[in-house]
Parts: sequence; C-alpha cells; structure tokens
Amino acid sequence: MSDAAADRRKGFLITFLGVMWLSPDALLLKLIDADALTILAYRGGLSALTLLLYLVWRDGRALPAKLGRGGWRLLAIGAMYALNTVTFVVAIGNASVADVLVILAATPLIAAAMAWVVLRETPQRTTAIAIVLGAVGVCISAIGGASAGSLLGIAASLSTTTMLAAQFTAFRAWPEVDNVAAVFIGSAVVGLLGLMLGAPLSLSGMPLLWAVFLGLLLTPIAFTLVTIGPRYLTSAEVSLMMLLETTFGPLWVWMALGEEPSNTALLGGAVIIGAIVVASFTSFRRVS
Repeated sequence: MSDAAADRRKGFLITFLGVMWLSPDALLLKLIDADALTILAYRGGLSALTLLLYLVWRDGRALPAKLGRGGWRLLAIGAMYALNTVTFVVAIGNASVADVLVILAATPLIAAAMAWVVLRETPQRTTAIAIVLGAVGVCISAIGGASAGSLLGIAASLSTTTMLAAQFTAFRAWPEVDNVAAVFIGSAVVGLLGLMLGAPLSLSGMPLLWAVFLGLLLTPIAFTLVTIGPRYLTSAEVSLMMLLETTFGPLWVWMALGEEPSNTALLGGAVIIGAIVVASFTSFRRVS
C-alpha cells in the first residue's frame, strides 16, 4: 500500500470515528432540554477544560509559545468553531430537525466550492457524485418533517453550514495550525458566552449529568477527531462524512426515546451510507 493510500485510509477512519462519536449529539440535546445559552455553557466551557488539560499534558510549559505561534490563523479557526457551535444550538432550538438537516446537506457542496476557490482543489468525479447523492439522501430523510421554520432558525442553519465548510477548508489550507488548540479557543469563547448569559446552575439530576458528558467527553473528542480529517482528505470529503450524523443521530433517539424514524428517514440514511461507502472505496482504489 502506498503512503498516500495509507494516509487516506487513516483520514477516513479518524473522521468516521469522530462523526460516530458525535452522532448522539441530538439525543443529548433532547435529554438536557435546556435553553441554548445554558447548553453552550456546558458544551463550550467543559470542552475547553478537557482540551486544556490535554494540551497541558501534551505541551507542558511550551504551550503558551505554541499557542502564540498559531497567530491570527489559530484565532480565525477558533472563531469559526465558536460561531459554528453557537449557530448549531440556536438552529436546533428554533427550527425543526428536518429543516436544519436539509440545509446542512449543502455543507459538502459549499466546502467543495471553497476548496476550489481557495486551494484550487477540484473534487474527483466520484466524490462529486457522492456529495449530490448524500444531499439527496438528507432531503429524503427530511420529507414530512420540513416546515417553514423560523427566520432565526433558518439563518442559524445557513451560518452553521457555511462556518463548518470554512473551518474544514481552513484546516486544509493551514495544516500548520494546531487543530486541538483551535477547538480549545473556540470552546472557551462559547463557554464564556454561555456562563455570562445562560443559567448553567439551573440544571440538576439527569439533565445535568448529560450536559456534563456532552461537554467533557462527547464534543471535545468528536471535533478533535473530525478536525484532523482535512490533513488527509479534502474538505469536501470530510463534509460528506459529516452527513453520517444525519443517519445515525435519529437512530440513537429511536433506541433511547422510542421515537421511531419514518421509512423515508431510513431510506435517506441508506442512500447517504451508500454514497459514502462508494466514494471511500473508489478513493482507496485510486491511490492504492
């Protein structure tokens, strides 16, 4: 196996693990059932704590210098992550899940366009076809659930889609930027916002436990893995893999809360998985 093939396999595996670890996100938001700012306090603040402990363990006294070397690029990606996190939580709270999913389906298309403009990176034909099929799968999944939605929810969904694509493109354009440090900075900003404007002390019992798990373990681990992906894959491919959350997220809700997905949701999920499998298999064959 060539080094390029090994790197691509590594990229797909790391991104897949990150997306699968992130997939219970929607379930946890349902279980916590709190306002957006309170959720952001835990999601951002505790994520920042976990990532800071890791960075201190990894870099020790060299950490401040390493953060300083990141410069404005590190701050820019951190800001993208912070905005993406805030707008996603706002979108879920102000629009139906179907509305949000349909808009997020455009992420791979936007990422491919950004990569072409910024990096002159043209997606392979198979990847482009998989992106279109993935978007079709999301739209099939959302049939029956889409609605007019609130203006705020739709705007937040659009912002999430754009920032997520920009973040993956930026990591690919600036591979020297420490992805863990960038997610840490973004998480710290989100946590500070939630602590100042939210009511984190209002949670108790199981909602508090789920919020702590979301912040300490799920979010920092998932996004750290996902942001490693652009080192080995195109931003369009990483965005395509993110559509797996659309498929597996509702399944977690089904198993935990008994909210059975519709036949169209299952069909759409099958289309998404099929598109990603075909794209991955073809990519491996091309570079092996």
